[in-house]
Amino acid sequence: MFRHAWDQRRAQAQDAIKSGQRQVKGIEKQIETLLSRILDSTNATVIGTYEDKIGELERSKIILAEHLANQAEPQGSYQEKLEPVLTFLANPWKLWETGHIALRRTVLKLAFADRIQYDRDKGARTAKIALPFIAIEKIADPGVCFGAGEGTRTPTPRGART
Repeated sequence: MFRHAWDQRRAQAQDAIKSGQRQVKGIEKQIETLLSRILDSTNATVIGTYEDKIGELERSKIILAEHLANQAEPQGSYQEKLEPVLTFLANPWKLWETGHIALRRTVLKLAFADRIQYDRDKGARTAKIALPFIAIEKIADPGVCFGAGEGTRTPTPRGART
């Protein structure tokens, strides 16, 4: 599922880049056409109108070029990006324990759907858990407790505890 989403994002980025490049070429062609019309024209009003239109086209070309620069396909390989995500989902506490405030804020943003509410009298309130953790909870096997199936643990004899 993650691989499919990654491939789709990459294809969308490539399509957007190709579409933008086609639009830039179309604008350049329109500008060339207007420039040739300016050379053929003798009316000052018509020349002014063409110049205004060329200015508009140049601005839209610049905007498209900026959009193309920001529209990048995902960098790195699928495995490079998936591994940290799965590590985080497996144990967000490890990232929290680092003590870095930026990482702690990231954990809060990723682990909870909303900001944590605080009440002066009652303290911190229970926040909504983010979608990935809800999905993991739903697919988790309720019969498995910390990696061991329910009832598979060997009971400790009463006399063995010290």
